[in-house]
Amino acid sequence: MKKIIKGLLVASLLTVGVATPIAIDGQDVAYAKSKVTITKKEFNKIKNGMSYKKVQKIVGGKGELISEVGQKGDPYYTYMIIYYGKDGISNANFTFQGGKLQMKAQALLK
Repeated sequence: MKKIIKGLLVASLLTVGVATPIAIDGQDVAYAKSKVTITKKEFNKIKNGMSYKKVQKIVGGKGELISEVGQKGDPYYTYMIIYYGKDGISNANFTFQGGKLQMKAQALLK
């Protein structure tokens, strides 16, 4: 588990400089250095099977797209969104496939 958390932290820190707007299903979903932050309480409300729109509603806005695989519209199209905590270091990652949340992870959220 410690290796996974360390890997997520490294991935999070490597993506801070990205500043490209991305659209998924015709919606802009991510900009680097989003002003939207996430808390552990919000993270705990988010469940597998939720749509990205539902996650946005819980957190209060868009996160940052940090990874995508496949072609948009394909049932196996997969993308990962990150939200940071207020300290700018703690974070939560959400992986979506087929328009639904498949996996979530967090590091150091309060």
